[in-house]
Amino acid sequence: MSRRTHALHVITTGRQELEEVAAIVSRCPFELVDALHIREKHRSASELVRWHARLKPLLPHTAVLLNDRLDAALSAGADGVQLTGGSLSPAEARAIAPRGMTLGCSVHSAGEAAEAGRQGADFALFGHVYATGSKPGLKPRGLAGLTEAVEAADVPVLAIGGIEPQLVDDVLSTGAAGIAVLSSVLLHADPAGQIAAFREALDRTKHTPRRGLS
Repeated sequence: MSRRTHALHVITTGRQELEEVAAIVSRCPFELVDALHIREKHRSASELVRWHARLKPLLPHTAVLLNDRLDAALSAGADGVQLTGGSLSPAEARAIAPRGMTLGCSVHSAGEAAEAGRQGADFALFGHVYATGSKPGLKPRGLAGLTEAVEAADVPVLAIGGIEPQLVDDVLSTGAAGIAVLSSVLLHADPAGQIAAFREALDRTKHTPRRGLS
């Protein structure tokens, strides 16, 4: 999916309406972003399809993945789906998904990261690495946990959770293939500046991903 050495994924927050997100996307340099995940757990499959129909035309150079709902992703013709603990397994999704559809899998341990790869996921999304407002009260898994996941998986691992531009190089030192962010872009006062800062930090690093995204 990524044309770059390290990937930048932006994930919707579940706290904004569609037109607010569309306005942010339309005024930001999303050509610097490899994928947008529509992660709106409280919305129906039909709403997710509508979100995709609104946002995808604004993102000619950015993949769009739907979170959790393979049915909605198939109906929308989305570039991919991000599977979670309540979704179909990667193996079950792979049996249904058309050739070329990207399957990401959210994981929280080295064992889950390894299993995601064995079952046919294209990449694993590991978190949360740092303390984050989206996971209040839950202890972050830290760089040590991320390193274990990266080393266990035979697919690229992206990091998520409390990542800010100044932390990117530390995250990539684990061999991670990139990062994913939510509120630090879409709820930031300067989302365009944040995207540029994340992209610059990702491109500046001297670290090499253990496994790169194709």
